[in-house]
Amino acid sequence: MSLAQSPAQAKLRERLLPVLVYIQARLDEDLSLAVLAAEASLSPHHFHRMFRGLVGETPERYCQRLRLERAAFQLLVYRRASILETALDCGFKNHETFTRAFGQHFGVSPREYRASEPRPSSQESKTQISQLQASFELSQTRVREIDDIPVAFIRHVGPYEQVGEVLWQRLVEFAGERGWTEQAPVTLLGVAHDAPGLTPPDRLRFDVAIRTPEPFSGTGEVGSQMIPGGIYGITTHVGHFSTLHNAYRTSVERLSELRRYRVVGLRSVEVYHSTSISELYELNHTDICIPLELA
Repeated sequence: MSLAQSPAQAKLRERLLPVLVYIQARLDEDLSLAVLAAEASLSPHHFHRMFRGLVGETPERYCQRLRLERAAFQLLVYRRASILETALDCGFKNHETFTRAFGQHFGVSPREYRASEPRPSSQESKTQISQLQASFELSQTRVREIDDIPVAFIRHVGPYEQVGEVLWQRLVEFAGERGWTEQAPVTLLGVAHDAPGLTPPDRLRFDVAIRTPEPFSGTGEVGSQMIPGGIYGITTHVGHFSTLHNAYRTSVERLSELRRYRVVGLRSVEVYHSTSISELYELNHTDICIPLELA
């Protein structure tokens, strides 16, 4: 399902969707109620009530959850950052506050969590990759630098496998109404913001997206955002969409072996080599783009 269902929720979504984009791009900055309410041009009380009505969490709990999930996935597992660096990068003021919040959320300390996430040995990795590739094909993984990508998007919240193809159809219609399809073929994308297993299934965020000629003002259920450019590890997956989760595991495992780069974490970007999305297609071509940074 998309982020909202009823007409009342649709109005809330249109008002608050830019704030959700603001939050996900600034997890290491001040995201107090006053700051977010000002971004939405609402009073703190009104903003708090509207936000909770749409998202199902208070702004404070929502921001804290995203920061902690980012810490667990992006910083502790892949970057092997110090606990203090992790705390500061995720917007916490000090080591103690972060450690206490992490323990309350995950049931273990950051140090214990990191110790419980061992990397498989090289031979284990090769065996797992061979098994995972049984039902799909992957290209060689290459490292490329890409520019910022302006997109129009509709947010889906819930299990990734429940993202509906109709959402891309609505975006293509939206692009046609604006005359974008006359300028260039539509590029279909998907943006995954969360890691299954860390984020509860009903909280997973996935943006169904199309590339736009330039940034624009969002309207209705369609929001506007910029996918940040930078260094990405790109692997092309050929197969049914149901095998993408295994392809991700293989891609990340390959990237973790690179000496010059390290995996930043989420968000990951999917670029579809097609003008439409359908669960019926068996041989989809999808570029899996995972952000990297210099080691």
